[in-house]
Amino acid sequence: MKLIAGYLIAVLLTVAYNSSLAQSVLSAVHGNIRTEDSTPADGATVVLLKARDSSIVKSAISNNEGNFAFAELQPGAYLLFITKLNYAKLYSGPYQLAQGKDLDAGVVTLTMNSKELNQVNIIGKKDFVEIKPDRTVLNVDRNIVASGSTVYDLLRTAPGVKIVNDEVLKGGQKALITINGKPVSLSGEELINTLRNYQSSAVSQIELIDNSSAKYDAAGGGGMINIILKKNKNIGSNVGLTASGALGDKYRSNAGINWDLKTNKLNLFASYNFTDNKTVHNFTNERVIDVNNIVNNFDVDYTAATLSKNHSFNLGTDYSLAPKHTIGVLFYGTDNFIDIDKRNNTVIKTGGQTDSGIFTRSNISRHITNLNYNANYRGAFGNESKSVLSADFNYSTYNRHSIEMLQNDFLDAQGQPDGTPLFYTDNSPSQIHVRSENIDFSQALSKNSSLDFGIKNSQVKSDNTIDFEQQINNTNTPVADLTDHFIYNERINAAYIRYGLKFTNGSLSLGLRAEQTNSTSLSVSPNRLVDSSYFNLFPNVQFTFEPDKDNQLTAFYSRNINRPNYQDLNPFVGYVDQFFYSTGNPFLKPFYINTIQVSDLYLHKYKITLNASVTNNYFSTIFSQDDVTKVYTTVKENIATRYRYSIQLGIPFEFTRWWNLNLDLTGLHDQYDYFAADQPNRGSFALETTLSQDFTITKKLSAQLEAIYQSPTYFVINDYREDYFVNAGLRYAIAKNASLSLTASDIFNTDVDKIHSDYRNLDITQRDKRPTRFIGFTFSYHFGTSSLKNRNNTTDEQKRLSGSSNEN
Repeated sequence: MKLIAGYLIAVLLTVAYNSSLAQSVLSAVHGNIRTEDSTPADGATVVLLKARDSSIVKSAISNNEGNFAFAELQPGAYLLFITKLNYAKLYSGPYQLAQGKDLDAGVVTLTMNSKELNQVNIIGKKDFVEIKPDRTVLNVDRNIVASGSTVYDLLRTAPGVKIVNDEVLKGGQKALITINGKPVSLSGEELINTLRNYQSSAVSQIELIDNSSAKYDAAGGGGMINIILKKNKNIGSNVGLTASGALGDKYRSNAGINWDLKTNKLNLFASYNFTDNKTVHNFTNERVIDVNNIVNNFDVDYTAATLSKNHSFNLGTDYSLAPKHTIGVLFYGTDNFIDIDKRNNTVIKTGGQTDSGIFTRSNISRHITNLNYNANYRGAFGNESKSVLSADFNYSTYNRHSIEMLQNDFLDAQGQPDGTPLFYTDNSPSQIHVRSENIDFSQALSKNSSLDFGIKNSQVKSDNTIDFEQQINNTNTPVADLTDHFIYNERINAAYIRYGLKFTNGSLSLGLRAEQTNSTSLSVSPNRLVDSSYFNLFPNVQFTFEPDKDNQLTAFYSRNINRPNYQDLNPFVGYVDQFFYSTGNPFLKPFYINTIQVSDLYLHKYKITLNASVTNNYFSTIFSQDDVTKVYTTVKENIATRYRYSIQLGIPFEFTRWWNLNLDLTGLHDQYDYFAADQPNRGSFALETTLSQDFTITKKLSAQLEAIYQSPTYFVINDYREDYFVNAGLRYAIAKNASLSLTASDIFNTDVDKIHSDYRNLDITQRDKRPTRFIGFTFSYHFGTSSLKNRNNTTDEQKRLSGSSNEN
């Protein structure tokens, strides 16, 4: 790893040095592009023209801050030609470049295309996948297959993203999940439930960000996944209605409404979705125990039918106190009612012959409410807005009420009742409260440099109870070993500083984040108190460089932390039957990830990424087995040092005007060096592929075909067989503001996890089949008004003569 880092730094410094020598006598120009509401216009195409004959010299794409730059220019007169989807074309200049000078073109403001203003729904031909130097952007409305689906479904098929053991992984590492740039306070099962409850119709974009800066929490080494909810950017009011239904083994359905109102100072937005789903989950587990040449088999066949009714909502407002000062409030959440009917059949064999069995039936009734509150402020100070202050207050609550009724029936070798059934009641409520405050300040030190710093405090309290009782003679009696009360408190104090430098053909970001973590976990029965306190520094360095007009290089180093989920630390024992339990680990420690990544974006669309990471004290879910009692338990433990090396290719193709393709291809190697002396180290190579094709059949009819492939791989302690599936969709535009979509997910019903574990004394084969195959339809209808002042009345020719009328 040190050799890789040293080589990378040497190469980058050499290239930057040689480039700076070559440019000492040449000129450069840079500037910033904004929309009418002063937000950065990222993704705008900027073409540099010779003023004499309008011949093209170079082109570039504005970055996330709206900045663009051209280097290695000969002295002379130039024009800028700027275009962006749904905005009027704009000429700016002429600019006279002197030899060896860097010209600042200032801020250029784009206005909405007047031809689009009278349309209710402004839709451009934007690709579903946009590849940028530091991130991949998924434009959800362009994804036909996503119609009627959830955010969870979107992430399962996102390039480079996997969901394993209730964790969202990007590049094989846990990712920081944010909504509108605000970190989601939940993790594990609670986070997955939240993602399943948000409909894709409420989401505008999903950003897969390679490296989150020091401004953000150091949690997770997989960068950041930012979910951007829909919010109107045009003055006016709009309403969107969506209804969908799907059939598979059972059914899924949802209906929703989005509303927004924007004036010059006020922006109101709201959405509501209701889902009604019934699905079936099948799971088998074949466990072999070989002790003293006596072989026992425990074959488990599990089926769960889940009925879920969920309400999700989003309500927010932004208000402009003054031209550069805005306050905002956001309130979003879910209210979910779940009923799970479980059947668990265990067949026990000795020497290959059935000798007994256990049949467990249970019903779980749950009510889960998750509410999130945010208040924020952003203000810019000074004539040129060189100082920016922002502040956020966040508060979240998660409440779960859960009651499970269990019955164990014991069977003989012929499957007939044998003995007295056991009846249990499991009452396990859970409450999580999360509060955080942060203040951030940014100061422009010069036209090319800035200094950012901020502080954050977050507090978590998780209160969990499990009352596990056995019914004896019509009386419920507590089972001491399975009854407990667990309270977890955590406080994280953080501060960061970041220095940013922009030069002619690149930029440098140097960040350092400090986090102090204090936590206390109390288990009442048995009385056990675990205190933990640790302080960490997390450096973050990112370097961008454009050696020529065709290539954009990005390199970064980051150090991150992955803390255990709240429930991972909960020592409750979850009961399945007499031979199968799950439990938490209050002594679980965080693990740390060091990552180096280099990428090149070629011709603004083809991307290659090299990544190397080392994870110390890695923890994950493992299986443990008592060969004497035959009891099988799942728990999370710190088990290994993990090494990962990967290469990722993002390749878009446009074969014709009606057919384009996006291919994401990742090759990787994982290596696990285990702490246990009796477990040999393991490693494996793997290939992951996401292929999406879009077809424009007619002006009103379009189609999409999506294929996912995962080669056989090894993860933590499990060998996974290959997994693959195909999704497809059709969309028909009934009118300018209405469409009907037909989708088919996992068409061949091949999306299934097939797992084998040969870890220490374990020999387990599993097959996990979740509900994935559905045929569905979605109807969408939008109506409303959009209006903007048309300040773009001059012709293109007039602008070229006099400069931009929109230039500040």
